[in-house]
Amino acid sequence: MTKAKAKFIELNRLEKMRAERINYIGSTDAAAILGLSRWRTRLQVWAEKTELIKPEDISKELRVRLGIKQEQIVAELFEEETGKKVQRMNETVYHPDYNFLAANIDRRVVGEDSLLECKTTSTWHSKEWEGEEIPQEYIVQCYHQLLVTGKSKVYLAGLIGNEKFVIKEIERDGDVIESLKKKELDFWLNFVVKKIQPKEIVAKDDEVLNKIYPQAELGTCIELSLEINKDIDLMNQYKNEIKVLDNKVSEIKNKLKSMIGFNEYGDSGNYIIHWSNIHKSAYTVAEKDYRELRIKVKEIKNEEV
Repeated sequence: MTKAKAKFIELNRLEKMRAERINYIGSTDAAAILGLSRWRTRLQVWAEKTELIKPEDISKELRVRLGIKQEQIVAELFEEETGKKVQRMNETVYHPDYNFLAANIDRRVVGEDSLLECKTTSTWHSKEWEGEEIPQEYIVQCYHQLLVTGKSKVYLAGLIGNEKFVIKEIERDGDVIESLKKKELDFWLNFVVKKIQPKEIVAKDDEVLNKIYPQAELGTCIELSLEINKDIDLMNQYKNEIKVLDNKVSEIKNKLKSMIGFNEYGDSGNYIIHWSNIHKSAYTVAEKDYRELRIKVKEIKNEEV
């Protein structure tokens, strides 16, 4: 088989997997269903599974393409670090009792009842991997894989920039997996199958709601629950509080500017306050020069007495 043909087959496989994902809860859906994802929401997953909106195609984004290519590097590093052997899995694995619970597994560990999940991230996220820390989305993802496959363990290998390689282990926990299964079954059977919209609405759902309800039917009205008045009153209270806080912030900033005057920065003992000169080139807005106020916590050096 030529290299070009192998690449074509792999692209077709990935495209087929993406198309099939609306028919099941996958590993990357689990955290969002539980409300634990920073990137997706419960409502978004529901809207995708019920085909009200199309999942965003990010397959052509550079970070995604690099992640796919670096998966093999992470797997090889894992083998080098542990002495274990892994094998690529090219199929979607389904739960034996529920065909709407599935997972796409990166690798299985040869000779063990375990899996390998490969991750790459930038050094900006290194703190999320320090010590015993693991990003919560990946914890849920691994437990979902254990739920679907029945395996005993997932090794989570992370390549952080070009500076650090970490390996975490997530052992099977019957209570956690049973709780996850109940929540996923409830989501699928009571909301996706019945096409009932989840009640949990969060700040990140703005774009999703605009896609679900793109246009209003002119002249129509719906009676809302009286309970929503409490939320509206609370929203108005928050908006007023934000205005007050914004004014207070602006007042303090202006006080600092007045004190700094023609100087470039000021030293308050605890902070270094820069009121720097900025030149903005004319790209999409008019070219202009201005000053920007920045406040940094001052590093206090311990002096020997």
